[in-house]
Amino acid sequence: MIPTDLHLAVEERIFRAVNVDAGPWADAVARALSSPAFGASVAVLIAAGLLLRRKGERLGWVLALAAALALSDGLGSQVVRPLLARARPVYALPEGTVRYLSPAANVGSLPSLHVANFFAMAAVGSAGLPVLAPVLYSAALGVAWSRMYVGVHWPGDVVLGAAWGSLWGWAAIGVLRRLLARRARARRG
Repeated sequence: MIPTDLHLAVEERIFRAVNVDAGPWADAVARALSSPAFGASVAVLIAAGLLLRRKGERLGWVLALAAALALSDGLGSQVVRPLLARARPVYALPEGTVRYLSPAANVGSLPSLHVANFFAMAAVGSAGLPVLAPVLYSAALGVAWSRMYVGVHWPGDVVLGAAWGSLWGWAAIGVLRRLLARRARARRG
């Protein structure tokens, strides 16, 4: 299915305010934040931190991180995006009017799965490693900015992406905490 142009006028105004030429340094930062390598690196670092710091529960925390990412990305790409097939700015707006700095296929843009995955990682990572919460949520917000800056997502895409990823991060944490509580009760009783 080819996505259709379903953006709001206010989204276009916000998008255009973010999708400006802020210079080569901003371009480089936005490309780095939007790169799959950055996302994979952050996931590996969070998993390593959980393995090192959550003794006795480490496997559960890493599995919660993996589950949150799998559900956020998998359901987002296979269920939500096909239902909400909305064109990305670079494909919806007139050619030459968008600064397009990062590759993106002409598939639905809602929700931003880059943003969703970072918010899922931030939720699980900050619950398991609370000292990292400001860094993880700052990275997630940076990725949200970058997806608009590079021309591939509307503001609504990143807001829904943040909510979608947070939902799955918190769900994974909830399941993990229930399992850990059940295990603790079994050990006591």
